[in-house]
This record gives sequence, structure tokens and C-alpha cells, in this order.
Amino acid sequence: MITKRNKRLSDKRNQLIFCSFVPVGLEDYVQYFVNNFAEFTYLKWKFPHSKGSAKSSLIKYANGKKIEENHLFSVASFQNKYLYFSLLPFNYLIYMYQALVSFWRRKTRTRQVFIGVNYFCTFCGILLKKMGKVDVVIYRVMDFFPLPPKGVYRYLNRLFYIIDKFCLKNSDYIWFTTEGHIVGREKYGYFNRNQYDYKIIPLGLDTSKFVSKPINEQNRYSLVYCGVISRYHMLDLLFEVIQDLKKDFNNIRLNLIGSGPDEEYFKESAKKMNLQSNIAFHGFVEEGDRFTALMSDNILGIAFYRNEENFMKYTEPAKVKYYLSFGVPAVVSKVPMIASELDEKRVCFAVNNEKEEIVGIIKRFISDHNLQKEYKANIREYVKTIDVNTLLDNTIKTTFDELNIE
Repeated sequence: MITKRNKRLSDKRNQLIFCSFVPVGLEDYVQYFVNNFAEFTYLKWKFPHSKGSAKSSLIKYANGKKIEENHLFSVASFQNKYLYFSLLPFNYLIYMYQALVSFWRRKTRTRQVFIGVNYFCTFCGILLKKMGKVDVVIYRVMDFFPLPPKGVYRYLNRLFYIIDKFCLKNSDYIWFTTEGHIVGREKYGYFNRNQYDYKIIPLGLDTSKFVSKPINEQNRYSLVYCGVISRYHMLDLLFEVIQDLKKDFNNIRLNLIGSGPDEEYFKESAKKMNLQSNIAFHGFVEEGDRFTALMSDNILGIAFYRNEENFMKYTEPAKVKYYLSFGVPAVVSKVPMIASELDEKRVCFAVNNEKEEIVGIIKRFISDHNLQKEYKANIREYVKTIDVNTLLDNTIKTTFDELNIE
């Protein structure tokens, strides 16, 4: 809520606690906090359904160096959705217990600033504050999920709205990612922007990690999709696009990076459509040299979203800026608000979910060397405006100034 207090926060007088699930694409935040706070604690929990080597951990840093790391318990990952949902409440209770135990013994009088990503992490921070274990809670909002018309998610979302509303009301400050996060909550009747202190801090990139490969005769025919392999993500449409493009570009190639429930279905589709030599299934790939090579060695990235009342209308998809971080413009559906913005900046192509339109744009881009150079140059300039270090510098300074905590 709006608060006016007496004394400015200073990073030299405060210990920062950052609580987040992994992977959510905020590791650049962690590095920023390591570099800019003398005392920093990272409480990370693994998503119960995520793949990869990430583990739940409590990591402590002092003066930019890791001084302690303890692995935390989490329930094993289950791809079966029934097992996943049945164990989800149990997993969250474990995580909440770990948060309370980890910070129960307050060993320092240094002011404790807790930043929670999304409502569950923030909820734990608010409980700690009410128990006197932390002093300030900042709610970093990453998404908004509208009510589905039916099904179990409709009832789960109603519960999530209650927790979300609690976090909005009881946090000292709110960081939204996009205007859509505010619009969605206002539409569903539990947020009034005039009654809260908040900032909008978009998804950023660490420009020191920016990679951009020149377009050559090999990669100019390569497209990349990185994400969940499922029919819901409109890969059927993408396969039809590839089939059409093959008529003009026999060596067109689609790199699919990721895994999901419909992998076998799409492998079978590739065979039926005679696209085995045009579509490569790479599976889940850990971030590293191979991942960077797979992502950057393409001419366009693909980000299709269904035009329906779902969370993509109200959020900022990380996938699109992820492509840009590898110097790859994206073909993105005109569903999230940012699609039109990036299209106007000429770093991405906003499209309707229509095969002919998408095929036409991709064909033109593959054939136009001047257009390729323009978009590559535009991306280099655009990423400078969303450098995560600058975004955090400005947002933290403004937040700490406005809170004026004694």
C-alpha cells in the first residue's frame, strides 16, 4: 500500500533476499544483486515439473563471493499432470516451511529486504515480515492468469487470485513486468492502480551476454522454436508453414529446442508430412555453448500464441526477448501487447495466426539481404534500452527513495 516513512534505504545498510523459482529467466537479477549488495541471499526453488539439473538451494553471498550453499529438498519431477497436481500443494508446503526455517534465526540487525517473484514467493516473504524476520517486501509480478471458462484451473485461479490480492495489499512495493499485468487485475476487479505504489520494469537482457551471428548461406534457411513441444503452442500451424516454405526453399530447417507432452505426435507428423530432413528435434538443452550455438545460428525465431482469453494477452512473453538476446528477430502472434511494440521498432514481425501471412513474411525476410541487415542492426540498438543492469539500477533507486524506510 502507499506508505510514507522517514529514511532512505541504502544498499550498504541492507541485506537483500531474493526468492524465486527456477528456471524463470531471472538469473541476471541474481548476478546483479551479487554485484551490488554486500550481503545477498538467494532462495531458489525448483519448479516441480521442470527438467534439467537445477536444484532447490539456499545460497549466501558476501561482497560478491559465494560463502555458503545448502541444497534444499523438493519432490521429484513428474510429467504426469495428475501426479504433478496432486503433489503440488505438498511441495509448496515444503517450500514454505524451508523459507520460515531458513530465516527464523535473525543473526543481524541489518535491514532485511525481501524480493519475491510471483505470489507464492512473496507470500512467504510477507509471513516472514509479520513474524519480524524481514523488514521490507517487494512483490515482483511476472504473470497474470485469467479465469478459464471451465475445468480445474478455473477453481485454482480463484484461489491464486486470493493469494495474489493478499500479496498486493501487504507488500511494501510492487514491480509489474508490463501494463497487461495491471489491466488483467483491474478487469477481474481486485486491483486499483491509484491505491498502490508500483513500478513497471520490463523483462531485460544482460547486454554483456548478447550474441549475434551474421546471416550466411547455411543459417539463412534455419528457423528456431524454443519452448514446450505441445499442440497447444500451435506447432501444427508451424509445421504447415515449414511444409509451404519447402516448396521455395528445399533446405528450409526448423530447430525445435525443448520437450513436452506431444513430442511423439510431432515426430510422427514430420514423417507424414515428409519433413524429416527439415525438422530437427533437439530435446531439452541445458544453457551453455551448445545451447547458444543452437539459438543464435538461425534467421528467425518462432513465438505463436493462441488468440484467446489466456495469460498471454496480459503478460510479456520471455521467449521473444530471449530470441533477441541471440540476435534473432521473432515472428510473434499479435496476442501479447509487446508484439506490436516490437514490430514498430522493426526487431520482430507481429502476425495474425494465418499460414499465408506467416509464410509470406518469412519468404520475404529470407530473400531480402538488406532487410536482414536492418533488423540485425535494430536488435543491437534495441537491447541496449532493456539492459537488465540499467533497469534494476533505476527501479531499485526509485523504489528505495519512495519507500523512505526508517
